Amino acid sequence: MHTILIDERWCKGCKLCAVNCPPKALHMAERFTKRGIHPPELALNGRCNGCRLCELLCPDFAITVTEEAGVHL
Repeated sequence: MHTILIDERWCKGCKLCAVNCPPKALHMAERFTKRGIHPPELALNGRCNGCRLCELLCPDFAITVTEEAGVHL
């Protein structure tokens, strides 16, 4: 099981993470952040396969993918 952590203070809403997520674990939220952007959020819990593509593509380093203890990538 993997967790996607999004730092909304750094996210500019470019959508690169959501558009390029192979298992479609992310989508853009309908709500706005304090900066007035739609941030990415988990579409369905447990869908993340841990590929870390979202983390690699994020130009602002706003995404971190972590794994639960005992699970290895």
